[in-house]
Amino acid sequence: MPNIFPNKFARGFIIAVDLFIIIVAYVLAFTVRYEQIAPRNIEAFMSVIPWILLISVLFICIYEVDRLVQYDVWDIVRKLAVSLTFIMLLTMTASFLFREFGLPRLVIILAHIFAFTMLLIWKVLYTKYNQLSRKGKLMFIGDESEFDEIEDNLSKFLSHNGNVKYFDKKSNVQQLKAQLLNYNFIFLSNSLEEDKKNRLIFHAMKNNKLVYVVPTVNDLLVMNTAVTTLDDTMVMQVKPFTLPLAQLAMKRLTDIVFSLAILIFTLPVFLITALSIKLEDGGSIFFKQERIGKDHKQFHILKFRSMVENAEAKTGPTLAQSGDRRITKIGKFIRKTRIDELPQLINVLIGDMSLVGPRPERDFFADQFQKDNKWFNYRNTVKPGITGYAQVMGKYTTNVDKKLKFDLHYIRNYSLWLDYIILLRTVLVVINKAKSEGEVKPAKKIRMFSKKQEDYR
Repeated sequence: MPNIFPNKFARGFIIAVDLFIIIVAYVLAFTVRYEQIAPRNIEAFMSVIPWILLISVLFICIYEVDRLVQYDVWDIVRKLAVSLTFIMLLTMTASFLFREFGLPRLVIILAHIFAFTMLLIWKVLYTKYNQLSRKGKLMFIGDESEFDEIEDNLSKFLSHNGNVKYFDKKSNVQQLKAQLLNYNFIFLSNSLEEDKKNRLIFHAMKNNKLVYVVPTVNDLLVMNTAVTTLDDTMVMQVKPFTLPLAQLAMKRLTDIVFSLAILIFTLPVFLITALSIKLEDGGSIFFKQERIGKDHKQFHILKFRSMVENAEAKTGPTLAQSGDRRITKIGKFIRKTRIDELPQLINVLIGDMSLVGPRPERDFFADQFQKDNKWFNYRNTVKPGITGYAQVMGKYTTNVDKKLKFDLHYIRNYSLWLDYIILLRTVLVVINKAKSEGEVKPAKKIRMFSKKQEDYR
């Protein structure tokens, strides 16, 4: 039975095929460019090829081009375009540093155009096959509201003729255990009672069924914990949500170096955006707003103004929605491209924010979220970020509880390498429209239930 994420063998196989295609693309590029390949061209290529393969593996893994699960052509296109662009630029850099000028720039460009075409065809075919192979029935046991949120994703996981059914968490355990045997995929909600969840997992394992559990915050807390013993008793050490001093120092140094470099590089964008905002309505260029930072300290976040002046004068504090009339013409563009976030680099330089971290919230919303979820304030144990794990893994419209889990997972599993991966994946967020749209109010679903509330029709 296939997993949601491919196993190590499958990922290894996909990476091997990808690397083979990239090498073939170079052979084609040389063939198109030259009638007869000169020995110096072959020598240059052989000298650089280890670096090409190493760089390729790095970006294939960073952008998860090796995780071919759900069928989404545009997602594959975006990931391939970004990863191959980085591979191409770094390959050019490597050939220059090693003085291998026998590997012409035009050959490198042609090779990556060929690679994009061939990789796209291979990945679309493999992903389509992978989805079609996930035939069968899927059951979700939990709360109806939770099922509404995850239903579309569950449907995408299965092939078109797959069957997704909802079972109420209040159903009798014996009934659920009997039904479980008839399904290929079992998903358990985080709202399920612990005893019932344990009994269902045990029953599924006994019958060689693979179970997926939506984690609670408590589950996240014990992930990657240190296991030790107290005499003859095994215990797990659950660490607080803090970063060691060494990690904080390295993170701060990275913030200063990178934010300063990006500010210099994007200076023309700053000037053009500022001029465009001023010319549209003559209002202020920047938008300042109080947000909650590390240790719940308030600071003023800087953004390019994307809404009309005093947008909340009549409505009060309100989250931006899809098609919000308060957003200006220039505002629509800079929101989609995330240019409106660029002034926050100044916040990073002065130490209010970090490049990567949980997004800073306003007092008004933070108080509401805290009332709904006691764990919410723990995200403020680190500096807020311009981008974050929740932003690259979710969407703009992902609800607060889901984003909170991503944020807490980031803090718990923090590393400088994780920061670099999030920064690189942010490129995909910028070019993906679905991840930058405002809040969308979902239409209410009407579902007919059976008398026992076991499944919907």
